[in-house]
Amino acid sequence: MHKYLLLLSILSLSILHGEEELASSSGHGLAFLAPQNRWAVRIELRTNSYDTLFNNSGDKTKLGSQIDNAALDNQVFPILGLFGSNATLGTTHMNMDVNTQQYEVTLGYGLTKDFTLGAIIPFGKVKVNAHFSVSGGSVGFNPLYNPALTTGVGNLPFAPIGAGATPLGTEGVQTLLSNPIFGYAYKKLGYTETTGIGDPTIGAFWRVYEDSSSSFVLGAGLRLGLADLPDPDNLLAIPLGDSSNDIRLRMEYYRNLGNHFDLLLQVEHDIQLSDKIISRVPAIGELLAIESSKEKLSRNMGNYWEYDIGLGKSIGNWRLGATWHRYKKEADKYTSDIGTDTSALSENTSLYANQWKGSISWSGINAWKEGILPMPLIVELTVQETYEAKNFPKVRDIYFRITSFF
Repeated sequence: MHKYLLLLSILSLSILHGEEELASSSGHGLAFLAPQNRWAVRIELRTNSYDTLFNNSGDKTKLGSQIDNAALDNQVFPILGLFGSNATLGTTHMNMDVNTQQYEVTLGYGLTKDFTLGAIIPFGKVKVNAHFSVSGGSVGFNPLYNPALTTGVGNLPFAPIGAGATPLGTEGVQTLLSNPIFGYAYKKLGYTETTGIGDPTIGAFWRVYEDSSSSFVLGAGLRLGLADLPDPDNLLAIPLGDSSNDIRLRMEYYRNLGNHFDLLLQVEHDIQLSDKIISRVPAIGELLAIESSKEKLSRNMGNYWEYDIGLGKSIGNWRLGATWHRYKKEADKYTSDIGTDTSALSENTSLYANQWKGSISWSGINAWKEGILPMPLIVELTVQETYEAKNFPKVRDIYFRITSFF
């Protein structure tokens, strides 16, 4: 009961104490700057789920569409050409969705009231729910095939159905993809979960200018590629970060427009540094690269820009916000030391996303000053919706943030 009375008291003070309204960017944690000689901490939980993508043309497509309703013919497995142009192992069916829970801890120390050093530490979990099946087919496993012998016309792994072979079905195709004797050695298609740390950032924010109605903040940081590298043997796993080292540059401008309205502009540019990864290298148009195509490549992921244009309205200690967000990334580039054509890896890696954000935040700084709260507290809830994109999920993100100082 006492908790509810405390909450009602806080809400009442938030509405009635309009003269103490927090109009500055720091009042609602819009700029992450710690007070001088004190720490600031922000804890963020982000969750989302999606089953649809915007493809390279910007059209909505089913997630996993590349391997849904696909004929497993000689375009996928060239050896099937020996059984005629219509030979097939069947038709695939794939239904999948992705669920993500990400946590982020941001910690900063105020060397001065205008300069904060800090770190961002992300971690989380990505779950891919995949339901894969295969139906039909005119070719199946050859019961007389001997993998110890050289594969050739007299010793083929497949045979026409009715000539001693039966349809592969789902389990047969899973075996074909996962058993190394067939040359692919992928992990079986199904539920996949990735858990761990993302790519943390160390850096600083500097408030270059501030007056009674506006402020200008610059930020710079180094993102460390500590997340696990992509697994070349897993077709479905989604990593928690791209595992590359990045230079992050940021600019934030805040202005009080009067009548309790404010404008917030943010721009970030990330320069992704080159590194080395082990990857399979498919040919152009090839759906599945064989295991022997693996090699160590030089990778240079595309640099990207993010833009935010936001308008806020303050009511007492509350703030309502609406923001337009744009994310734009250049294509990734891969280089082989032995001259392999890696252009297929760069396909569909140039992307953009246009999104809307709606947010509501409550600042407990006045309540803390009046002794109602034991520490300053800022709470924010944000919903972000992707409405237009290219090579990007049609996703709705929900953020919950708590910011405090000590």
